[in-house]
This record gives sequence, C-alpha cells and structure tokens, in this order.
Amino acid sequence: MNTELKRILYNITALADLGEEITSEKSFNEKIRSVLYVVSGTFLAVKGAIFIYDGEGGALVPIALKGWSEADLESLTLDFQEPLKRNEAYLLGGGNGDFAVLSLEATSSLRDGGAEVFVPLWARDEFIGALVLSDKFTSEEYSAEDLELLRAISSQIAIAIQNHNFFTDLSANLEKNKKLLEDMRLIYHDTIQAFAAAIDAKDVCTRHHSHRVAKYVVAIARELDWSAEDVEGIYIAGLLHDVGKIIIHDRILSKGSALTEEEIREIRQHPRISYDIISKIRFPWKDVVQSVKHHHERPDGNGYPDALLDAELSEGAKILSLADAFDAMTTDRPYRAAMGLKEAIDELRRCLGTQFDPRIMNAFCKALDKEIKGELPDPNILPNLNGDFDTSVITDLLEATRSWLKEQTGEKRAALAIRRTSWNNDKTAVWKMAMSAVPETGAG
Repeated sequence: MNTELKRILYNITALADLGEEITSEKSFNEKIRSVLYVVSGTFLAVKGAIFIYDGEGGALVPIALKGWSEADLESLTLDFQEPLKRNEAYLLGGGNGDFAVLSLEATSSLRDGGAEVFVPLWARDEFIGALVLSDKFTSEEYSAEDLELLRAISSQIAIAIQNHNFFTDLSANLEKNKKLLEDMRLIYHDTIQAFAAAIDAKDVCTRHHSHRVAKYVVAIARELDWSAEDVEGIYIAGLLHDVGKIIIHDRILSKGSALTEEEIREIRQHPRISYDIISKIRFPWKDVVQSVKHHHERPDGNGYPDALLDAELSEGAKILSLADAFDAMTTDRPYRAAMGLKEAIDELRRCLGTQFDPRIMNAFCKALDKEIKGELPDPNILPNLNGDFDTSVITDLLEATRSWLKEQTGEKRAALAIRRTSWNNDKTAVWKMAMSAVPETGAG
C-alpha cells in the first residue's frame, strides 16, 4: 500500500472516530472531552485543549483539557486582537506564515505552555472557539497533511459546539419566555380577580359570590376529568359570569321584596350584557364567553336569554348554571335566608332534567362526597359553606342521589331501547305490508 493511500485511510479513520464521538449520546462536557482525546491521539499530541469564544469578554475560555494542569488555565485564556482566518491551522513557530492573529503576550503564553498548533473553530460565519495541540510524542513536526486534516476536524468540532450553544440559548430563551408567560398569566388572573371583586362589590348582599362559584365549577370540572387548561378556563368563566350586573341598578340587586315584571326583564339582561362585555376579550381558553352567556339557560328550554335546549348547551354552561344556583341557595339573599346544605341538594335534585343536567349533578355530588370524606387535598366546595351540618346525613343524601341518578339513567336507556325496538318492529310490519301488495312472479 503506497504512502498516499495510507494517509487517506488514516484521515478517513480519524474523521470517522471523531464523528462517532460527536454524535454520541454523552453529555456535552463528556463529548467534548472525548473529542479532544480522539484528536490528540490521532496526531500523537502530548497535550491538547478546546476553547470556546466568550464574545462579551473577547476571550477564549477552555472547556476541555488534556495534559495541561489547572494552574495552566489562566495562561491559556487568550485575548485576540486581529480577525482569525476561517479554519486555518496555525503553527505557533511560524511554519505557515507569521502568527499575528493573537497578541504577542497570548502567543508567548501558548508557546511557554508547550503549544505548537492553534486552530480557530468556525461554524458557518460565526467564530466559535479554538483547538490547541502541543508537540508530538514522537517529536515529529506537524506536516502539511496534518494541518489539512486539522482543518477538516475543526469544522466538525465547531458545528458540535455551535449546536450546543444554540440549544443552550434556546433552552434559556424558552425558560425566559415560560417565566414571562407565567408572569403575564398571573397579571391576567390578578386583573380578572380585581374585576370579579368589583362585580361582587356592586351587590353587598352577594359579596364573594363570583369567587365561590369559580371554586364550585373547578370542583365539578375536575370530577369530569377536564384538562388543567379547560379547568382554568371554566374558573375564569366563574369569576366573570355576573359581570353584566355592573350596569344593573343597585335598587334591583338589593331589593328585599318580589321583583316587578319590568325589574325581572332588566335583571335577565345581565347574561347578554356579560357576553357583550367579555366577547371583546381574546381569552386563551375555549368556551369562556359562551358559558358566561348561557349560565341561566335550562335543558328544558325555559332559560334565558336565548331559551336554548339541552343539546344546544355546552358542558361549561351547564356546570356554571348548577354552581351559580347552588351558591344562590346556600347564601343569604335580600329576599330570603340561606338554605341548609340538605335542602339545597334536594332542590337541585328536584330540578334535574328541567333546570340542571343529571351528569353535572352526579359530578357535583361525587366531588362534595370526596371532600366530606377528606379524599381531596384541595377542596373547593366545603371551605365556602357553613360548616354547621351533619356530614353523615349529607353523605347518605349524596349516595342516595347518585343511586337515584344511576337508576334514572338506566330507565332512560331502557326506554330508549324500547322505543328503538318498537320502531324496528314498526318498520318490519310496514315492510311486510308493502311486500304483501306486490304480486308474485308469473301471476297473471
């Protein structure tokens, strides 16, 4: 095998070894250390170092060392003054021209430390750092072929460092953006909280109503296995559901006697007014605006403002409807005293299918039952209720309600199956009747 072929195979092997280290699954520090050992071994160099360029300080800082001691680190931190040529391997002894890219002090420090080759690392148009090698074990000089191979090697090392820097910067920016987004979210929440407080302050008799409703809808949505993002959205809807009451006259909101027809018409405008106000906001959560607008709608179509039917209502609107009514029943109002918890649950059950959705009621009962039994670390319902009630009675009531809901669901499914069977039988009868009117083939 001739010398030229040997040299080519040697170079290919060296590049393959380097590529294997650069693409390994090692951490960046381990990878760069391994790369340095591969390169120094390839050229039989006694010592080696890889530096990255600190643009702010205008210095080269070592990130991997072989052969040089910790005490040598400061002497190998280089400040350069003139532009470095792309991928040019410089012999510090001046073998390929005057080495004028570094200050005399830096060049002297390198030579004193035993460095013989300095290779600037460029990736595309960016100066990344440098590779430095000492003399060889064999005391041979670095050949032109060695310098050519170093140029190829330097490109791979530079790209590896640049990719690492890119992902490091990207991660830092992601963390920064994540923190910024979280700060914006907190400001958003604080603003909405202040808005909700302003709504509740409008009606002294329903102080903190919006905050309690927001807690109740969270409890229900979580029991329904909503995603964290959707739970946050329904929480915001709970805080803002009565924003339209801001323009309702105080006299109506605080009236202790029955409302007139005109006053009822006025107060029934607040869901639409709420919609008109918050529909101008671009919420990052889905269904907030529609849930607020429809929180006084009913499955039987007798709600307001649009008299929608069950199939037209979103799950968010149904949740908000039950939570809003539950808080209204369990707190004092100008026209009546608060109901007890048992009475409120009985009232919710009485209105199932007409005013409230059974599935939402079942989720509410499950959440409340878990809170009473201490199974939820972050309760949302009990802390907002008057604690003066017999928990065993409520637990039994919740269990009975859930059993009743299960039976009702079973009966509805059975009735639906009967209707389907009846319809299928009717279709069969109609088909037989139609077929009996068709003359047999060949009849004359």
